[in-house]
Amino acid sequence: MAKKKKRRLKKKYRILRGIYIAVVVIAAIIVIAYAALKFTVRAPEIKQPDDTGSQTSQEIVPGMTTGDHTRREQTYTFMLCCPDQASGNADAIMLVTYDVPNQKIGMLSVPRDTLVDQSSPKINAAMHKGVENLQSMVSDLVGYPIDFYIQIDLDGFRELVDAVGGVDFNVPVEMYYNDPTQDLSIFFQPGMQHLDGEDAMKVCRFRKNGDGTGYPMGDIQRSETVRKLMITVAKKLVANIGKLDQFVSIMQRNIETNLSATDLTWFVTKAVGVNLDSGVSGDALPGDGSVTYGSTRYCYELEPGKSLEMINRLVNPYTASLTAEDVNIFQISKQNGRGYRATASDFQTTDSSTDTTDTSNTTTTGRDPEYD
Repeated sequence: MAKKKKRRLKKKYRILRGIYIAVVVIAAIIVIAYAALKFTVRAPEIKQPDDTGSQTSQEIVPGMTTGDHTRREQTYTFMLCCPDQASGNADAIMLVTYDVPNQKIGMLSVPRDTLVDQSSPKINAAMHKGVENLQSMVSDLVGYPIDFYIQIDLDGFRELVDAVGGVDFNVPVEMYYNDPTQDLSIFFQPGMQHLDGEDAMKVCRFRKNGDGTGYPMGDIQRSETVRKLMITVAKKLVANIGKLDQFVSIMQRNIETNLSATDLTWFVTKAVGVNLDSGVSGDALPGDGSVTYGSTRYCYELEPGKSLEMINRLVNPYTASLTAEDVNIFQISKQNGRGYRATASDFQTTDSSTDTTDTSNTTTTGRDPEYD
């Protein structure tokens, strides 16, 4: 009897040991597969623009000189944008530069009414000819080629926030706006609030109250709110990485991008190491939002010196600083009201070398007269 019991125990032990070995083998396969994926997926190629601004098949490698500049190793540039659901303009535009070796991300908001040299002089109107046209216009403004664009649909943003159970966010100002024609009703008191997807979308869309009040510094302060909310959502996504498949599914349904699936895989394996508290910095291009150009009111005329300093500090992908000759900042002549590309003297009107202020100290006036 004792021998039979002993044999049963040995058989049970062998089964448990077999299960244990199988689990260890499966775990090892997963680890090896992940490591293989991480080390075999190549870094995305950066295409060198030709004289017309189109992308050619020549790959830029570390140390390669393009024009008068050398690209930093594995430093990539992106344009994030969100289309307005009613007007077709770009509702939000943001530049992002990701320095992979140093795990640093710089974010720079481009105010939607930024003055540019086109028939409709606000940069957000470039979206009407497609996201690639907007990418080209923004690239011309900041003086370097933008590698990738990501166009985000507001429905996707709403779904992502709901997928992580909402976010806690400090609403900066009182928000109250009602527009039955858009089925849009916004009402928030300032202070820390828990936002679900619909609420987060409304905070992003808010520009002014029904009586014209709202952000004291207009669209530049709104850009800061959108940027901070995006970082808050990103932190919540990282904290819920177990839902990665769900997040990817939402993104696939709601974004338009020129990033390939392989590119996305490579960036995901790298970006998980970014410290979202210390590794991300951001600001918004400074200027005056009360400018009239021709018959178009409330254009946002950038301050050349401070804007160039900000571009270099946050999103410049080169080893050397961009200069006044690289960027294309459109200005209005005080003498005749005509537009022109900012000259060297325009950049010397402000002391950009000592300007380290953030958007809370940026001087801007005017407000956006239209909600869409």
